[in-house]
Amino acid sequence: MPYCVRCGAKLPEDEEARFCPNCGAPLPQEVRRDIAKKRERELLHVAPLRRRLILASFIFLLCILATCFGTLTRIEEGEAQAIVSDFNEIEKIIQKAGIQLIFGNNMMYCLAMFIPFVGPAGGFYVLYSTGKVLAALSHVQGYNPLFLFLMVMACPHAWLEYISYSLAISESIWLSFFIIKYRYRGLRVEIINAVKCISLCAILLLAGAIIEMALITSVSKIAPI
Repeated sequence: MPYCVRCGAKLPEDEEARFCPNCGAPLPQEVRRDIAKKRERELLHVAPLRRRLILASFIFLLCILATCFGTLTRIEEGEAQAIVSDFNEIEKIIQKAGIQLIFGNNMMYCLAMFIPFVGPAGGFYVLYSTGKVLAALSHVQGYNPLFLFLMVMACPHAWLEYISYSLAISESIWLSFFIIKYRYRGLRVEIINAVKCISLCAILLLAGAIIEMALITSVSKIAPI
């Protein structure tokens, strides 16, 4: 707790304060800077790493469930055929465009999930839609939808993508929380963590894109589309 250099009174822990509330003496810039740093440290303690990991783990499970629900969705024949046709066209484009398209597409969705307040809803919708693609494939090709879902989850790139999306959605929740509770001050502190998460997600998604492209290439050699 800083003290006024003129009267010795305790100063408020408010970085916006400019004068001593007791005697009105102007606060030195060093004191205001120390108050601001202390407040930022206190804000960081609100969401320590342990809480962040717990939330991200919970979101990971919700992401899996969202895709699972989409996989179990009943789809009409016409809609299923249209989804599978679009899926096959996308696969052909991916084979030509390569890793850049996979990474760019996944990163675009991931960045949208970081948006405060609306990111989680958009993220779960994307994952639910991914499940609907699996439902369409199972309907057209005659596979059990849960078996197809488990086959996808057996691929390492799927785990990398889900971890990235979980980090993005959980960070969106933290950003929303800090904005509501601390407004601009909270956003300024939490934006540093958001940048770190975005960087980590980019690395994970790039690794996932490389693995996915390798799998697509190997499968296309065995059974060309």
